[in-house]
Amino acid sequence: MPFDTDADWPAPLKTIFEVSRATMGTLEHRYYGPYDKLLNYCFNGFDYFRRQPVFLIEVKDDSHLEAPSKRVAADLQMRARFDDLLYKCPLPILHGLSVMGTTMRVYSGDAKAMTLDPPRVPTSPDHVP
Repeated sequence: MPFDTDADWPAPLKTIFEVSRATMGTLEHRYYGPYDKLLNYCFNGFDYFRRQPVFLIEVKDDSHLEAPSKRVAADLQMRARFDDLLYKCPLPILHGLSVMGTTMRVYSGDAKAMTLDPPRVPTSPDHVP
């Protein structure tokens, strides 16, 4: 169910996303605040693993959904983050989200096997990222 129509989320949290979506400030950064509030709501007080990666998130504006090259670039950016951080993760699985507006792709990195799901999406030979 889409976040904005899901009745289980608190109304103030949904309002933060609505205001951010309507605000035409710096597009790249307009969702940073709402996602910070969302993660604090979901993981309040979760600081057991200081200075070690336990979750990754990359936030992009929803305008990135319109261009295949931007979606590919976001995927490559997430894969680079996992390459840099997976070996430092104290958990068996490092989860990550690539968020574009309120749409997201979920990643799971196996810290022991050093593998990442989902697999890289093949692009057409005509596509230039």
